[in-house]
Amino acid sequence: MFGIFKKKTKIQSIAQEVPSVLLRSFGDKNTYVPDEIDQALQELGYDKQKDLNHHYYAYGMFTSESFYEQLGLTDELGNYGHFQREVGKMLLNTPEPIDMHIYFEISQQYQREGKRNTH
Repeated sequence: MFGIFKKKTKIQSIAQEVPSVLLRSFGDKNTYVPDEIDQALQELGYDKQKDLNHHYYAYGMFTSESFYEQLGLTDELGNYGHFQREVGKMLLNTPEPIDMHIYFEISQQYQREGKRNTH
């Protein structure tokens, strides 16, 4: 039970932080390559050596199915489509995959709320 909560917390954090960096740094795309995701996570202070799961989840959320499979994430996270639907259920309570524009909106909303709360 605790593992599922921890996974959901990490996925929420990734959805709130990473898309804004991807959009700002690499433009509006449907998916991003692993190197772009790595750069975004590094900019946010995530250390790949210390928390590989953050990187795996971000790859599963933002990269294409072909990169997902090349990275061997099927062994770590399960089938690409299943993982995408699992994230949709965790974040939006819908069993549908989330596209990047929805991730951008989640991240931008989080950024706006964060700025409001700091004033």
